[in-house]
Amino acid sequence: MAKTMGADQFANMAVISVTESAANTLTFKKLETGINLFEKLAWIIHRVEYFPSWSASIFNGTDDQLVFGFSTSDQITSVGLAQAACVDFMELRRLDLGTAAAGAMYIRPVVKDFTNLPGAGLIMPPNPIFGFAQGTGLASAAAVSMRIFYTNLALEPAQYWELVEARRLIASS
Repeated sequence: MAKTMGADQFANMAVISVTESAANTLTFKKLETGINLFEKLAWIIHRVEYFPSWSASIFNGTDDQLVFGFSTSDQITSVGLAQAACVDFMELRRLDLGTAAAGAMYIRPVVKDFTNLPGAGLIMPPNPIFGFAQGTGLASAAAVSMRIFYTNLALEPAQYWELVEARRLIASS
């Protein structure tokens, strides 16, 4: 039986930076973890800090949006909450109110805290992990960097394969 806390005393950090291959195009970037499939290791993700590109020159009209996050597959054709392989998902959307001279402050990073989940975080296989970004209506390609804070968790073989199956993408065309 796996322990609920990771074996690490301190959090590790991984960074993924993804830039759309063209404006408004779903683009993935693989995180090279150096962990192979047979190590039976899971990551407990405690916190993610997202640093999306955000400017009036890119988001130049109402309802322009940027979706971003990370997944266990780069074969997804549209990201969303219904996708099992889509582990975390965020959306930024511009909404114009009143005159064009109106504005607001935007604070980065956008922080997701998973420490209140069972096991003290989001438990997932560390390989593969893909960062993704996709704009809608954006004037140019968007970029997102994310810092993932995690600890390692050793699993029994049966537990590991159950975890892998939980994030497996099942689809038909």
